[in-house]
Amino acid sequence: MPTLTIEYQTDTERLILEQALAFVTQMRRVAATAPDGTVLAACERVALADGRQLLRDTLASAVRGRGDATGAQKKFPGRGRRGGGPAGS
Repeated sequence: MPTLTIEYQTDTERLILEQALAFVTQMRRVAATAPDGTVLAACERVALADGRQLLRDTLASAVRGRGDATGAQKKFPGRGRRGGGPAGS
């Protein structure tokens, strides 16, 4: 069986990656076990419920990460972006 090695930066990233893998596994299991003629509907239910939750968790993680970085810049202003102008200028 093939293996995959994934590098992550934080425990939060690891959790999101594990959730994504679990989602794919669940989707494949639902597709394999749904009765004929109901596969698409069954997979859509999983996508709408669990896929939406995965997206919420990922979004929340990204926003929290941004907040954490902003907080660190306020605590240690010398470690933030240099120049004082808008990013990309």
